[in-house]
Amino acid sequence: MTRTSGYNVAVGLIVALGSFTYGFGFSSFASSIGQPGFFAYFNLTQTGEGASYTNNILGAINALFFFGACAGALIGGPAADRWGRKWALMTSSVIAIIGGALTAGSVHVAMLILVRIIQGTGLGALATLVPIYLSEASTPEKRGMLTGMHGFFLVSGYSVSAWVGFGCYFSDNLTFGWRGPLAFTCVPPLVLLIGCLWVPESPRWLVMKGRNEEAWTVLSRLHNDPNDPEAIAAHEEFYQMKKQIEFESKNPSGYVAIFTTKAYRKRAFLSCYVQYAANATGALVINYYSVIIYTNLGLTGYLPLLMYCAYATIGAIGNLFSLLTVDKTGRRPVLLLGFIGCFVCVVIEAAMVGAFVESDNPNIGGQKVAIVAIMMFVFFYGLFIDAASFIYSSEIYPTNIRSEGVALATFTYFTACITFVTPGATAIANIGYKYFIVFACLTLVSALIIYFLYPETKGKSLEELAELFGDPVVVHLTGATEEEKRRMDKEMKGELDVEHHEVA
Repeated sequence: MTRTSGYNVAVGLIVALGSFTYGFGFSSFASSIGQPGFFAYFNLTQTGEGASYTNNILGAINALFFFGACAGALIGGPAADRWGRKWALMTSSVIAIIGGALTAGSVHVAMLILVRIIQGTGLGALATLVPIYLSEASTPEKRGMLTGMHGFFLVSGYSVSAWVGFGCYFSDNLTFGWRGPLAFTCVPPLVLLIGCLWVPESPRWLVMKGRNEEAWTVLSRLHNDPNDPEAIAAHEEFYQMKKQIEFESKNPSGYVAIFTTKAYRKRAFLSCYVQYAANATGALVINYYSVIIYTNLGLTGYLPLLMYCAYATIGAIGNLFSLLTVDKTGRRPVLLLGFIGCFVCVVIEAAMVGAFVESDNPNIGGQKVAIVAIMMFVFFYGLFIDAASFIYSSEIYPTNIRSEGVALATFTYFTACITFVTPGATAIANIGYKYFIVFACLTLVSALIIYFLYPETKGKSLEELAELFGDPVVVHLTGATEEEKRRMDKEMKGELDVEHHEVA
């Protein structure tokens, strides 16, 4: 079994900044709409006859941001295959920087709506590219931990953005109060852009392009083990990777291949549905409209923003524990537990809001229970769903369609955001607790689908996961005898020597 080196973790941390960039950029607007200066600057009102117009404007800004994110996801997948994971990450970072700067500098609503599309495109591409890279650079034993960094850093972006927005709330400059959180979105992609200068290309992409010697150099450094001076485990992993990718390169690739190949369609359904299901819990609706929800629950002043900070921080802590444990617990059990836990919390939330908040006799105790239910909800979501859903979506594809497959899953994630988040402000205002009942029903259905259709994937290499979907595995390392491994090691070393000689 190959070892996850400190260098591998360091590279993963740099790449995962792309997830932080998305989380920070997405949720910065949630912080900005909690600032009084935002509504004053754009002449928007939160009460009276103008409230409906304001909700429509917020919905349009969200919808077009996610439209840009959908475009970024679908473009980012093929770009990663054509130009490489590293250069696609760097290009997306530049787009995110430009979009963030223009968003912070918006002078009217129309400009804000349009430039959020640009920012969404860059952030959507990053949300697609990060799990692709992390899954391809990880070892089978720690793939959950490394790929789980995507979920942890993404929600950490939510959390840090929330605290930045909370700090900006106390600024004497009301314009800075809402521009500040948006302007700070330029910092994470800039750090990622600089950090990518030290990030190697994905070894699996290099093999796919026939650059085997470069791939071996990268892999042997990523999975270096001082206790294995001859790098036997790394040789075995590389041999399996090379043979499987050579075999899969003869298969069709691209979006069309995914929809026309039965085994690929099954993967696509599992990958895309888990992303849809994660959103169908209502997690991003609660996240995005936290300030409005907490205001409706009787909180005033800075307290709604403070509760949003607590919500995002609990989610980040949950993701941290998830990435540290998911390789032992597996993907399937934690997803099941997460959806069941979220279902219970959403039911309690709907009951409390319906009985004690929207009734003629509001009850402070009921409001407090509703707030606790929200915090318990994000605990279950962060610990059991968030990281695991992204891990599952990225690891079940073969290399020849992984970029496009993950792009489709991320596209589904953003489409679900449009479906649930865009009408969120209007739905919360008009149908209240009934909106949460919708999420409760969808979450229960998702738990059943996970139980009956999703196989476990922990502990297997990316190449050996093909067996779960009826595809042949060229080289089996799991269960291979020592004699078979020695033969593989000898053959691999011989191939590398030949390739090195040809290059020389």
